[in-house]
This record gives sequence, C-alpha cells and structure tokens, in this order.
Amino acid sequence: MITLKKEILYTAFKGKTNSSKVLLDNINSQDKLYLTNSFVTSVTELEQKLKKKHYDLIISFEQAFLDLDTIQIETIAQIDDNVLKTNYDYLKLKKDLEKEYKVAISKTASNYLCNNIYYHGLRIIKENNYKTNIIFIHIPKLENISNIISLANIFNNLNLK
Repeated sequence: MITLKKEILYTAFKGKTNSSKVLLDNINSQDKLYLTNSFVTSVTELEQKLKKKHYDLIISFEQAFLDLDTIQIETIAQIDDNVLKTNYDYLKLKKDLEKEYKVAISKTASNYLCNNIYYHGLRIIKENNYKTNIIFIHIPKLENISNIISLANIFNNLNLK
C-alpha cells in the first residue's frame, strides 16, 4: 500500500526572541512561512502562499504566556460575532504532545495577531473550498520551554496519515 506524503505548511510570526519563530527554525520542512507582525500583511502572506500550493494541513504557531512546558491547542477563532472552528482532528496531536508536555485545549485564540491569522486562515480555506485543515498552537515563551529542539522533533516526526 502506498501512503502519500501529506503537504504541511508551518507558520510562525517573526522575531528573534519569539519562541514560535525559534521553533519554526528547528522544524525540518521546506514549507515554512515566517509571518510579518502585522494584522494585514500576515493575512496577505498566508493567502499568497495558499494560492501557490495545495496543503493538506497548516500548523500555525505563536508564543503565549503559558506555564512551563505547556502547549495550548486553539480550536476556535473569532472576529466580532464571526466564529470559525477548525475541522482538524486535533486529539491525535494532543496525544502526541502529551508524551512530553502539558496540553490545554482552548476555545479562545485571543484578540491579537494569533486569532487574526487563525480566523483569516480558516476564512480563506472556507471561501476557496480548499481541502486544507488548519490548527493553531500556542507555545510558551523561550524561558518556559525546557527543550525547544525536542518540541520541534515532535512536529518533525508527526505521523499524519
């Protein structure tokens, strides 16, 4: 039986001390998008990337004020009264992460760049009928991650059949 490789796009916001950017630096993939810290520009960057190539999954990262070695999987994005929910089955990802990290499931991706890019990613996928899933993951700041290489390796070794 032949298993086709899933096309995954990893995204994170730029910034030298941004833990999500450092995590992205350590993920072994050619499909990475370093987003500009701008509500408008980051959405344009994601939209342009999705027009160029089909992805089965987008995994977006951003740092947050989280406890030591705690990962937060976001399931919902909201702008004003407009709510969009991921279709991605995040429970397997949660199980994989729980081998080394505390994992929380959240239904509020905040009101900042994280929520904005997640919401617009979900919107772009829906409006264009892309066969793409997206999940947004908050990781702690650098001082609250015991081993960022170990975290990157979890994503490097994900089995997304």
